This record gives sequence, structure tokens and C-alpha cells, in this order.
Amino acid sequence: MSSSAVSSDFLLEHFNRRDSAVEQRIAEGIEKNRKGTGQLRFVDGEGRSLSGVKVCGRLKRHEFLFGANAFMIDGYDSAEKNARFEEAFTGVFNSAVVPFFWADLEPQPGEYRFDRNSPKVYRRPPPDVVLDFCRKHHLTPKGHCLVWHQIFPKWLPEKPADVAPLIRKRLQVIGERYGKLIPYWDVVNEAMEKYMFTEVKMLPSDYVYQAFQAAGQYFPPSAHLSLNEATAYSWREFFDETTGLDLLAKNLILRKARLDILGLQYHLFFYENGGLSTRVQMMADARDIYLDPKRLFKVLDQHASCGVPMHISEVTLPCYKELANSEAFQADLMRELYRLWFSHASVEAIYWWNMADGAAYGKEGELCGGLLNADLSEKPAYKALRQLVREEWVSSFEGRSGETFDFRGYYGTYELTIEHAGGKKTCEILLSKHNETDFVITLESQAKSAASSRRTPSVALTR
Repeated sequence: MSSSAVSSDFLLEHFNRRDSAVEQRIAEGIEKNRKGTGQLRFVDGEGRSLSGVKVCGRLKRHEFLFGANAFMIDGYDSAEKNARFEEAFTGVFNSAVVPFFWADLEPQPGEYRFDRNSPKVYRRPPPDVVLDFCRKHHLTPKGHCLVWHQIFPKWLPEKPADVAPLIRKRLQVIGERYGKLIPYWDVVNEAMEKYMFTEVKMLPSDYVYQAFQAAGQYFPPSAHLSLNEATAYSWREFFDETTGLDLLAKNLILRKARLDILGLQYHLFFYENGGLSTRVQMMADARDIYLDPKRLFKVLDQHASCGVPMHISEVTLPCYKELANSEAFQADLMRELYRLWFSHASVEAIYWWNMADGAAYGKEGELCGGLLNADLSEKPAYKALRQLVREEWVSSFEGRSGETFDFRGYYGTYELTIEHAGGKKTCEILLSKHNETDFVITLESQAKSAASSRRTPSVALTR
């Protein structure tokens, strides 16, 4: 099939078949894995149960992480563009990837670009700038990446024995400054691809294990440590019963490394003649590998056997110029993939990679894989993702309590509006997959609350 003959229908054929077993698994998976039940009990200041309390609740923030890299925070040439980027980002996502690339973070030995006044580097805002953005918008930060065989400083020595202590020092410095502030970290990036970079000789032979050992020492237990792997070794190199990534992860676990998360990249770009291809034919040739939901589920199930949660850690869905209606195809494929990933019990996060066109790494920009156009206007994929995250996958409830009030909804933070005895209060509760709880909400009497009408009800959790 020539590139001109490739159509969206051909690429989406496996999804469009609507296999009943696949559709049932997705529907049941979302219901079982992404939702839970909660119970509200209202009491007065003396601990006595209250009934007839009117309560309205709506999901405010998912527990499941939907994110993207925040490499363009404060990176545009005008305040207006920067504000538009932030608005679009927070209109969909609840998590942001913070750049920690070694070459850009430590351009000279011991000189770190951590703080807000650091020299500007394109696509590399200082971590403090991105953390300010996260705090402002209640986003969960994720650090990327601590050890990688690319984008490393030119000043690194050539001998592995000399580099090993520098890796430990890097992890110590970052862990001490940011370990308690950032709960997720890509410790090692694309280890399975290192063999392709024959010129990179300075990393120790067992650097993956050594990096996780150091991260386990210098990062607190609250920091979740991830092995983040490239697309081919996350999805293509699958042999029904195992993958190379699967074996690497299990090796680390058997050696007592602190591996908390397995990161699976999903960049749908391909290489030929030593470079990145912009031909849609490459995707067509790989359709049965990357665009078959049955196979995708099998790969996820195999990686889940490692026993740690998974992040779909970097997503790029190109808009190939040769493909008619390429933006509609991008939106349709995004919806199919996000539904599938969201339904899987072991997947806890999905990260789109580049938010906007015109701001990708190298030749990747030619594939136009952003959710926004270069002028920051919304593509159909952005609107489709917002519809999923902010409309379709949202729960709300309303009613009056008896002895208790039971509800079921997506895991996450709910804002409650409570009316009783002429008073009206608001508070937030977290319905969590990892710690399902009943909630006891104490309501002061109208007389007591009159003097402090701005106070929210106290919320006590009982297990």
C-alpha cells in the first residue's frame, strides 16, 4: 500500500471492528478500576447522627493522573501566549512533567539551574518555575529524567568509574532538594535503547541498577521511582510470554531495587534511513503492532505481571500531512487509546508528551503531534480529551441523607455542598482507590456557626 492510499479507516480498522470482548473489558474495567463507593455520615458537634441533610457532590479532580510535559511553561515570547498555554494545560490536565535533563540542569559541574532566576534555556524551565505553576493550579508534578544516555553534560569524564560517583551525587542533590516536593520520578530513561548509541561509553555497565539503588537511598519513601522505557521496547518487542523490559524490571525487583512504577512510552513515530520518518506508511506497516486493542491489552497484562503500577508515560500521536483529515484521526485514535489505558487496573497515569505543535524536540516537530496548533489554538484531539476527562469521566450526586448517604463515582477529590438547619457549607473529600473510606462530617449548629460562617465543616475519616 502506498502512502497516498493509507486512510484513517485502514489505520483504525482494529478499533472500528468493535470487538465485543474488547468493548466489554473496557467498560467493565472503567467501572471496576476507576470508580469506587463512598459513604457520608453527618454528625453534630456532640457526635450525634444527623439525618435529612441535603448534600450535592461533584468530582473536582481525578485521582488518576492525566498529564503532559510542562517544558514550555514561561517559554513563549509573550505573556499572552504563556497565559494561553497555561490555560489550555490546566483545562485538561492534573499533572505536569518537570524537566531534569542533566546537560541543561547542570551545564557546569556544581552549577545548577534550579531556581527561578536561572538563565533561560528553551524547553527547559527551571524546576522551581514549574513547581510554582503546579502549586498555583494544584497539579501533581513528575520529575523527568535522572539518568539517560542522551542529553548529558559535555564535561562528564569518559571513564565509567569516574561517572558513577557523579551520578550518585546528582541523585543526592536532586533528592535532597526535590524528593519531598515531587512524588513521581523517571529514574532511568530508555535503558533498552542504550545499545543503539555505541558512542556512549561512559555509563557503568550496571548503571540501571546502580541508579535505582542511589535513588532508593536519596529519595524519601513518598517518592515513586519509575523505569521509563521507549515505545519499541514497551509495545513492539512482545513475545507473548515476556518482553525485554519485563525481564529488566523483574531483575531489578529480584535484586531489591526500589522500582515503584513501570513507564511505557507510546510515541507513534518511526525511523528509517537513520532518521525520523514523516511518512504515514510507516504507521500503516506497524498498524497490527501498535493499533490492535487486543494486542495492546496483552502487552499491558504482561507488564502488569511485574506487580508495580504502570504509567503511559509519553504519548505522541502524529498528524501526518499525507493523511486526509489527519487531525480528526488524531482525535479518534486518542479517544480509543485513552479509553483502553484508563480501563486497565494497573495503569495509574497517562501523559501526553508535547502539548503544542512547534515546541517538540528536533524533527519530532514535523509530525505535529501536539494537542494544540503552533498558535495555541485547540485541535480536535484537545477538545476530545477535555470531553473525556472533564465531562464523560465525571461523577456527581445529590440527595438527602438518612443515617448515612452512599454514593459511587470516579476516584478523586469531590467538592461537597451541604445544607442543614438553614446553614450551607462546602468541603472536600478524597475518594481513593488505595484507601476507600467512609467520611464523617461534623456540622456545627446554626447558632454556633453564625459567628464563623466562613468555616468549612470538619471532616474526619474512619477506616
